[in-house]
Amino acid sequence: MVGIFKRLFGGSASDEAPRARSAQEQPKEKTRPDPNSETIRVSDPSLPGGSYFAQLERLTACISARNYPEAATAARASLPLLREWLRDPAGDGLRLDIRIPALSQGGTMMAITGDRDGLSELRALVQEFDFLESYREEADEHFIDLDLVNRIRDVIRAKPGVLQNQMKTELGITDGRRASRLVSYLEKSGEVRRAKSGKTHELYLADFAMPEAVAETIYTEPNNPGSHRREARATRPREPDLKHVNVVPLPPSPNAWERPVELLTTQEIFADPHGAWHEIVVESIPKEDRPDPAFRRHYSTRGGALSFDDLAKSDASVGAPGAVIFSNGKGQSGTPVSLRRDPYHVSVHPEGEGFALRSKSNVLTVYDRDLQVEFETDLARAPEVAANRDRLGLPESETHRALRCIALTPDRDRYLFTHIDEAWCIDRNGKCLWGLRMPAKEPTRIRIGGASFGTAAEINDALEVMGLVMPVTPDEIRQRYRKLVRELHPDLNPGNEERMKAVNVASERLTGLDPEQLDGSEAGDDGFEIVISFGAAAQADWIYAAAFSGTGETALLGTYAGRIVRVDRDGTPTTIYDVGSVPVRIIETEAFLYVMTTTRLYVLDGDRMVALEDCSAKCDLLVGGGMVLLVESKGVRVFAEDGRPLGIALTKTPIRRAYVDETDLVIETRTHRGRFRGVGAGGVR
Repeated sequence: MVGIFKRLFGGSASDEAPRARSAQEQPKEKTRPDPNSETIRVSDPSLPGGSYFAQLERLTACISARNYPEAATAARASLPLLREWLRDPAGDGLRLDIRIPALSQGGTMMAITGDRDGLSELRALVQEFDFLESYREEADEHFIDLDLVNRIRDVIRAKPGVLQNQMKTELGITDGRRASRLVSYLEKSGEVRRAKSGKTHELYLADFAMPEAVAETIYTEPNNPGSHRREARATRPREPDLKHVNVVPLPPSPNAWERPVELLTTQEIFADPHGAWHEIVVESIPKEDRPDPAFRRHYSTRGGALSFDDLAKSDASVGAPGAVIFSNGKGQSGTPVSLRRDPYHVSVHPEGEGFALRSKSNVLTVYDRDLQVEFETDLARAPEVAANRDRLGLPESETHRALRCIALTPDRDRYLFTHIDEAWCIDRNGKCLWGLRMPAKEPTRIRIGGASFGTAAEINDALEVMGLVMPVTPDEIRQRYRKLVRELHPDLNPGNEERMKAVNVASERLTGLDPEQLDGSEAGDDGFEIVISFGAAAQADWIYAAAFSGTGETALLGTYAGRIVRVDRDGTPTTIYDVGSVPVRIIETEAFLYVMTTTRLYVLDGDRMVALEDCSAKCDLLVGGGMVLLVESKGVRVFAEDGRPLGIALTKTPIRRAYVDETDLVIETRTHRGRFRGVGAGGVR
């Protein structure tokens, strides 16, 4: 279960797509039905057939494996299947507007492999159907890429060691990013080797005998460390019974907002648009002290922050796949340390020291407080990985994508990793402590005309309608709803129809549950649902985020279906927080739990929702120093630990680093440092 179809619907390429049914055509169903209920699958003209999605899985798998010729073949094989779908009159007016990777990434694969006939077929297809109009410009650009990639090969062959930042001039083009993107593909496919040279790279064809000094700047991964696991056979995972786990339904988070959160802009070096701070102290940063933009990924940790150069652009990354640097609470940075393996996935505990990385080759490397390697293990060799792969019928080549998350306890005595829908907790000596398999996803339901989603402001309005304020628990919302239903029932108090409607909308926004689920009735609702159902293997609820709690005693697992499952030290699920969409970050301190999706930040204290804020998909979450920071390119939204808004800080130029020094918010751009002091003067909502 991979590729864009999985991201849209959680489906499998091997299943025939079901037909969308409206409320007038099917019996009433609840938004969150019994997971054991069945949905009949029938042909759906709104989606391409199963053969197309089989080629889509083949395409994405081959791109991931860097097998570009096979990826191009899969993309070209998709084109007649798309034409058949679009010519089917049964789909007229019903076709879902889905992304079609065969026309985007697939076209790039054909350009790189020189399949001009395939690109001609692609261009003819998008010209034939108005449904594909948005792909027409891109179809023409694929031909430009085909020409450019051949010219790039010619330049590198004629001038071994040519600098990548000179490629634009060598090609006589204005779009240097386009050339760099194609060079990157050629490097991944093994055709080109890049050797770091200052702020750029020297380029060589793979069969060229480059100078020894140059070759030493190219990273070569160390030998595989093998597995440190004690068990030779897979431990059987626990399969929780959701009926016996405390479920906390929260206001559901949409995958994207029609109007995403956007900060104000400023022409000042630093700005406080709402007067939240007493003063801003601005100072120039000496050239030798300026933050290195190569260290672009930041994580709060005990006593400061860890910053990673994950693209190997810093001087410390010469001959290495990346580097890491620790900065204390005053923002004073230590010496950068080269990483042993590429930082494909990073795990830093906010209450711990050290960190863990997973490489693209699936090796877990744990580093100590001094940023030195403590131990390594090959996760792909864990017996549970092979067992789960066999259960779901996935090829071994899928292991790289199926191994998703890692997490480390504060004292680094245990780690966990996830494989598709399973999570495994292992101690540092290689003993398996517990395993858990997520329950299968329910058939996907796309609500049409419902009121399930609301912005943070609308959630606050909904609480006001219900006569509630945060912090609030789902039980309190449910009890309040039932009380209001009794008070406003039209048989008892005629004339309250509009008020009752407002209460129904508010309750659904606060819980994601239909009114009949809150009061136990079978009342109808407005709108209808599209129901997407697939086979058992495709229903696997992939785990996309994982973390250990502030004390390290419990673990938190976030799934594709929007469940965040709390698991105790023995591997027993105790609570499920339901946010409705995929969590991208989970952080828990000893005081609060923070769950972040691409659109929402939830702050929880046990079962109580303490705060909720809309956020951007591109912002970073930092928790430490008594504050919570949502860091964007040119602004920081600042909150207290309990989620109370404190202020917004803006910059004219992109932010390189942001942190809390005692009670001051400190923001660094390329040339200046701004210290925001005395928060609380004005505050912001």
